[in-house]
Amino acid sequence: MPSPRANRRGMLAMVGSMAAYSVSDALTKLASKSLPLGEVLAIRGIFTVLLIGALLTVIGQMRYLRLAMTPLILTRSAFDALSSGCYVAALIHMRIAEVASVVMIAPLILTALSVMVYSEDAGWRRWCAVVVGFIGVLFVVKPTPDAFNAWALVALFGTTLGASREMLTRRIDTSMPTLVITFVSVSMLTMVGCSVGATEHWRPIGWPEMSYLAVAACFYSLATYLTVLAFRDVIVSSVAPFRYTFLIFAGIAGYLVFRELPDGWSAFGAALIVASGLYALHREVVRRRELTATTPAAQ
Repeated sequence: MPSPRANRRGMLAMVGSMAAYSVSDALTKLASKSLPLGEVLAIRGIFTVLLIGALLTVIGQMRYLRLAMTPLILTRSAFDALSSGCYVAALIHMRIAEVASVVMIAPLILTALSVMVYSEDAGWRRWCAVVVGFIGVLFVVKPTPDAFNAWALVALFGTTLGASREMLTRRIDTSMPTLVITFVSVSMLTMVGCSVGATEHWRPIGWPEMSYLAVAACFYSLATYLTVLAFRDVIVSSVAPFRYTFLIFAGIAGYLVFRELPDGWSAFGAALIVASGLYALHREVVRRRELTATTPAAQ
């Protein structure tokens, strides 16, 4: 059973991760104004691999890399790479705050996956919260002929892959260094970027774009590391809701850098998603209290 200290560590790591992701997203979106998707993913990925690889060498953890070549970690890394690729693709075509709103459905997807994969108990109230959360996503997607945004569906697909990634993270042996798992993930994302880039016409990259992607790589590395750390040896339902802080950080980044503001329907959808997620968290706390109260004390 995860300790309260581990859960607190997970919560703080999640908040830090969301802040770092928002900075990386803003810089990545700036670079994407003049560069295609594959080139952005590949160049940012190369910077990230070099940075994390150097850290692994300095702290002497590179020897663990061979041990990380397991089906579990490789599958988790594949989900992570595809999730990140979908997210950046949507980010290029949507407002940052709107993409963030779709990502906010992740804790509710985790709730559903926890039931299906780990047989965790979820009552009808939490399932209602999941349904309301997906209704909120519809307000962002706007499934009408004149307002439909297909890129929001790409973001939703990426979010589902990301939630699956977190479930796999729980199963990784805690003796495996977090930074090694991070290195495998960003390496695979870089390969995805190169694969996409092979189908594109790459454009000459200037110093501004190079600088954006280099700094974005630093923040992305930090965010990826903190995300892995956040879900290791914790109660997922306790940590996942702190992902909602991303909506705050993304909104600030979008406004400061691009002067972006979500439209009214997207804001309403985001409110539904957050409210349903917080209610699901409340029901989880109530459920655990009830289980504790009905469990006989050890003799």
